[in-house]
Amino acid sequence: MTRALPAVSRPWGMRALLGAVLISSVGEAMVIVAVPWFVLETTGSAARTGVLLVVGAVSSGLAGVLAGPLVDRWGFKRMAVTAYVFGGAAAACIPLLHHLGRLDFATLIGLSAAASVLDVPGVAAVTGLVPGLVEAAGMPLERGNALLGGVHQAAQLAGLPLGGLATATLGTDAVLALDALGCLLAALVILTGVPSPVVAPLAPAVAAPASLGSPRAVRAYLDEIRVGLRLLWRERLVRALACSGAAFNALDSGLAGVLLAVYAHRELGSAAGLGVMLTAFGVGVLAGTGAYAVVGHRLGRRRAYLASGAGVGLLVAGLAVVSPSLPVAAVLLCLLGVVAAPVGPVRTSAFQRGLRPETYGRVVSAVDTVGMAAVPLGAAATAVAVEALGVRPALAALAAAYLLVVTACWRSSALRAL
Repeated sequence: MTRALPAVSRPWGMRALLGAVLISSVGEAMVIVAVPWFVLETTGSAARTGVLLVVGAVSSGLAGVLAGPLVDRWGFKRMAVTAYVFGGAAAACIPLLHHLGRLDFATLIGLSAAASVLDVPGVAAVTGLVPGLVEAAGMPLERGNALLGGVHQAAQLAGLPLGGLATATLGTDAVLALDALGCLLAALVILTGVPSPVVAPLAPAVAAPASLGSPRAVRAYLDEIRVGLRLLWRERLVRALACSGAAFNALDSGLAGVLLAVYAHRELGSAAGLGVMLTAFGVGVLAGTGAYAVVGHRLGRRRAYLASGAGVGLLVAGLAVVSPSLPVAAVLLCLLGVVAAPVGPVRTSAFQRGLRPETYGRVVSAVDTVGMAAVPLGAAATAVAVEALGVRPALAALAAAYLLVVTACWRSSALRAL
């Protein structure tokens, strides 16, 4: 990716971006607790809670592809600010309309979808800002991406219990209002603290953000989407990372969303055990991300990518064969988090280096959408495997699947370009 900012050491832009991500991610984690509770409080229906979560995931995924060109039209900074403002405004409308007695379930679905509709292009815009900011700060690209991931992970770890505590003490309306305030504050931090990157002039179809009110403008916009999808498929490294990332996402969702819960229920006999394992994993990811931020730029990216996948597979296999014990499971999950941490920064760095700024938003948004689509498929397949095989055989099968994906990555000539 073209470097846009001067080489003089100016760390404040990167620090501002990290601060914005920290603020918004804490609110995002708190909402994970508050929104389902809000639906249960206001409707009493578990089914409606599920519907709301599915609608949010689907709308976010579809918007990832459809809104990708906006990142390239508007630029990284403007898109990041817009995504935070739009999400914050939608979140603020939920408690406001509830207080006014005008919030029915259909409106809640619409507002929840609106709050997440720019999530994928917003993330693409934030990562698109990183190369220029780390150059200005005089730090390696891998460190900047790892710090971004580490801040997000730390915010998630802190935000989930904070969300539970705030929901219990302040109520769901207050938590949603705090999330909205956090989004607006994050937008303000980026607007005032992050310098705008100066990139090469965009192609005419991208440079002029034409209104979509005319058929010609709609065709031009759809052409931009097609360009992004063609680039995803044509660029061998991007395609290989998208496919392997989707495979890892599917396996991760099966492990975290299905197998660990069933393992805690059937093998450990404790709901608290699930919380301990997930917390141990989160702490491990945070530690691994911190370690990669320090030494990642000295490691071969392909070697780190393959070693992470292989390590995860072996540790999942360990969980399948050791005697059920919460301390042992927690240690294995913590180690799993440590070894899995480099995967995200490696992929992001590869996209930042290999894609032109004027197409980065479209391609990365499409890649992220492909990865999101794999999540429910992986969870569903894992649920079937658990019912058919049992918990421990399903864990062994999942470990074998991880190692199979790693083997395919090792044999891929495209990934040698990492």
